Amino acid sequence: MKTLVLVAHPKEQDSLTQAFLKQALTFGNQDIKRRVLSDTQVDGFLAQDEMQDVLQAERIIFQFPLYWYSAPANLHQWLADSLITPYKEKMSAKELGLVVSTGRPESEFALGKKQGYSLSELLRPFAAIADNLGMRMLPYFVIPQFEYQTDKQHQQLLIDYLQYLELPRDHSFSQREEWFINRLAQLTKNKDESHYQQTLSMISQQIAERGERLTELKDEVAMIKNIEEGDL
Repeated sequence: MKTLVLVAHPKEQDSLTQAFLKQALTFGNQDIKRRVLSDTQVDGFLAQDEMQDVLQAERIIFQFPLYWYSAPANLHQWLADSLITPYKEKMSAKELGLVVSTGRPESEFALGKKQGYSLSELLRPFAAIADNLGMRMLPYFVIPQFEYQTDKQHQQLLIDYLQYLELPRDHSFSQREEWFINRLAQLTKNKDESHYQQTLSMISQQIAERGERLTELKDEVAMIKNIEEGDL
């Protein structure tokens, strides 16, 4: 699946979050392309140039920080300038995903909480855009308070982020597990740092054990079902 990540950030080069996500893509497959939307596009965006990569992709990801409860201005400008006839008519059946970083804990975004609104409410305009264009909306992917996360949380974030970009929309548990094991095995072979190899090997082993346990549970459920039906 060809995936295009469009990054909209007022200070992308100074963002630790975006630097991390950019580095994460070096572990991704070659079907992922990343582009940073200019924040100094005085005369707007030229649709003919902007839409070339978009039309070639099957999955479009808008990646941005939550900025005054919305996306940065350059993404809104890009939408207005680029999604015009005849290009917008060609967006049907593509997938739209959102990777959103926040400076506040995710738990604050809820009715009755400090921010007062859920992220689903704040991001709903993008669902309306997807509906208008005939696109399939993916669940959003949130990165809360990246700078306060631990190294272990960053490791998990890297994996979850790549899976969000690469796995099918309605992927199964077994597909997720298979991706996990294959990708981590690949990273372990490609990395020279021994401590990184050990960490990746440990995670890979844990995931493999979870997969084995899932198989055992399925067998147990099948056995119970057979007993109830009198087959045993």
